[in-house]
Amino acid sequence: MILFCVLIVIVALFSRLIALLIAVPYVARLVFSDIEQEIPHTTQSPALLRYLVIITAICAVLVVVKVLPLMQALEIWVSIGATPIVFASALQKYKFEIAFLIASSPALIYIILKNLMFFPQIKLVIEESNQLFMSSLEKMLSPEMMESMYPTLESIKSIMLNGNAAVWMISAIGGLLFGALIYFRKKSHEWHFRDLKFPYYLQLGLVVGLVLFIFKIKIISYNVLFIVGLFYLIQGYSVLYCYVESILSRNKFLGIVMLVIPIFSYILLLVITFAGLLDNWLPIRKFAYHRGDKE
Repeated sequence: MILFCVLIVIVALFSRLIALLIAVPYVARLVFSDIEQEIPHTTQSPALLRYLVIITAICAVLVVVKVLPLMQALEIWVSIGATPIVFASALQKYKFEIAFLIASSPALIYIILKNLMFFPQIKLVIEESNQLFMSSLEKMLSPEMMESMYPTLESIKSIMLNGNAAVWMISAIGGLLFGALIYFRKKSHEWHFRDLKFPYYLQLGLVVGLVLFIFKIKIISYNVLFIVGLFYLIQGYSVLYCYVESILSRNKFLGIVMLVIPIFSYILLLVITFAGLLDNWLPIRKFAYHRGDKE
């Protein structure tokens, strides 16, 4: 287990999303036995406790020997330590959608506290990184090209600064989702992506975001709306999968293309997100079922 945990931490140094693809199914298997029964008193499970202790110890050592700054080590601990354990533990008591929302909370709490306590430092780091990036571009591109690209680069800088919470949650939510899909790949009789539907009360997040926008607290409102929108984008993709599932059974390549194409169009992504939102109120999936995609 120690070597495996070291591997996950090393991967997390380069990509938290990819590290979650490894950590989530691994921790889920620690919580559930090979005979597909729950291990009682998960928090007391020696294997699960060992995993948490080892990840914590590795992150602490990296900080002590000054390989990583404290904040980066904490990000890794939250991503591959707390998030998978919370997800697997919640999965024992709740349905998938509730467990998924609960497992997203460590990353959300972390990024909120980080912005409340260290926003000036975050701003400084982003501005320094932007200056280095701009200097590199100036060496490679002509002044005319730099001038034409300047508005776009400024927009990216603004998004990275004011939307850093939303950007952080993309990797956290994405890694958690795909890690869970890997775990359930051989357990489709227990849960399937086509059945994903978040509870109605998630829409309270949209209400909060809109209220903040009305009161001109725009930066926070944009982050709230974007993060809640991520969940409904996932649900919208579940709706899309209901329609594409029958195509996948006949022609996998065509079905995959239909699922991937929207990623390259923000308009299609907005449509899919809106479909995910409507899915809680309208029987959108029944049209797919009536077409024979699913009983």
